[in-house]
Amino acid sequence: AIIVTHTLARLTAPLLIKTRDYVDEQGPKYQFYSFFLEAKHLVSWHRVLFASTSSFIIALLAYGAAKAAVLIVAVICAVFFSGRYAEYLLGGVMGDYLGATICITEVYLLTILTLFRNIEDNAIFVNELATLCYKFSNGSLSLQSVFEDIIHDDRKVSLLKFLGVFLFTTIWCACVGHPPVFVRKCVVAVGESNEVNISLVNSNKNSKSKENNSIGDHSSIKFGALLSDPKQSFSKRYDAARLYIDTLAKPVGSLGTLEDWAARLAAIQSTLKPNVDKATCLIYVADHGVAKDKLDGGTNCSAYPQAVTRKIFEGLEHKMAGASVLAKQNDVFLRVIDMGLVGDMDESMCPGEVVVSSEHKVNGGTKNFCEGAAMSGIEVDRAIFSGRQEVKRCIKEMGANLFIFGEVGIGNTTASSALVAALTGEPVDTLCGSGATTTRDGNESSVAKKISIVKQAMEYHRASNMVGNPTAALKNVGGAEIAALVGSILEASDRDIPVLADGFIVTTAAMVACHFSPNVSRVLLFATHSTEKGQAVAIRTIQNIARDNKIPVPEKPALDMNLRMGEA
Repeated sequence: AIIVTHTLARLTAPLLIKTRDYVDEQGPKYQFYSFFLEAKHLVSWHRVLFASTSSFIIALLAYGAAKAAVLIVAVICAVFFSGRYAEYLLGGVMGDYLGATICITEVYLLTILTLFRNIEDNAIFVNELATLCYKFSNGSLSLQSVFEDIIHDDRKVSLLKFLGVFLFTTIWCACVGHPPVFVRKCVVAVGESNEVNISLVNSNKNSKSKENNSIGDHSSIKFGALLSDPKQSFSKRYDAARLYIDTLAKPVGSLGTLEDWAARLAAIQSTLKPNVDKATCLIYVADHGVAKDKLDGGTNCSAYPQAVTRKIFEGLEHKMAGASVLAKQNDVFLRVIDMGLVGDMDESMCPGEVVVSSEHKVNGGTKNFCEGAAMSGIEVDRAIFSGRQEVKRCIKEMGANLFIFGEVGIGNTTASSALVAALTGEPVDTLCGSGATTTRDGNESSVAKKISIVKQAMEYHRASNMVGNPTAALKNVGGAEIAALVGSILEASDRDIPVLADGFIVTTAAMVACHFSPNVSRVLLFATHSTEKGQAVAIRTIQNIARDNKIPVPEKPALDMNLRMGEA
């Protein structure tokens, strides 16, 4: 039995590697497991078929055709459910997850073999249980007689214990909640164990400028080979791209932020000719409890009533909003997702065309974070998961190679200011701006009011407990659309897709994502400087995270046009 289950359980590893993405992981063994990222192509269908056939033959010789077939089907079921859970939890399979699957599958197969061996006894036992239940239901046996019958049979006692544990776990999950969804802290594992020092350009800048014309195609070939080498880390590829840009016919660094963007795109896509022709814009919409009228339990944090969120949402659906016009003019696919809009979609809306309501929507929007947590832990996890799923969908269906993220939600500049304050510990007075206002130049009284609201929230939730803790910060003072943005940015980073970050709220979401996974800083391209003070703090925090993790530091926003609209 052990030989057969050993063999069949190990069949799960090649099946999972072949049918699921193999992802990077963080931990002491990530350098060893990085081999799988390079060697996945070795797990061909021919080899999987050979492994499956040989495993079936071993089971066939030991137990016959019928039982062998059942065991193979059991392995396939284990692979299916394990793979789905891995996609949900981690975005793919990884080394220790494969090992855990093998162990669990082996116990599971041994259980099946045990049931086969005692199939007659088990049938009698089931019949006894059925008879006992029948007699109790028609009054032939009292509850005391049933209890005495159970305690004198070890198998019935074991079954009762199992049912007790199952019932307790069900009640616990219903009352307390499920464990939080683990968000994988991805690292670049490929090539970290065998980094190659790049020393292609050793001469000083003066002599290099004289040689630019002679380098030509030869230089392009060298740098192109380095970028396409899977053994190189992101930092090495980025440095190679910057060095190549320096050899071009222009003053060194003369294109400013564009040079960082070009090098970052080249490093992400591992080519000197990166391509972002399939840009996709995802806008998440949600309402905030803190923006409600005071009579409804809110704080009136915005100059606009909460109902304006729905009006903008409707404008996006009818292709009249700013994002709709710009997306159409630039051939950018636009999708708007309701993550927590108060009320349901009207019949006039057309779910599926431009707008869609997430199945993980926070119904009624978030709560007033001055009087309690904005969301539950489960709502945060579901919003992050929803954001990840939207990115996966766009990559699968449209081949998206650049994501532009946006948001709509009256009160979300207040939530973003609170998030930045919670995660960084910066003074609230230095973070809050006017947000959405009814005048061109903002309003000092509205800024003072927002500062007061955020300070009240920090005092209520004990700000020191949230510093560096993204899960707690999102739960206490975040927004549903911000949590979805965090999930989308994490997924884009995991799949090496660049992210064009627009404005304060998206920058805040990117900062939260970087706290979950520093690797996110690799893919960020900051598009616009916001008039909100908190954006500068969020960008500085992201840059510090990148610096601390030896990742090329993202440049400041490319454009400074006093923009403060959102909508990507």
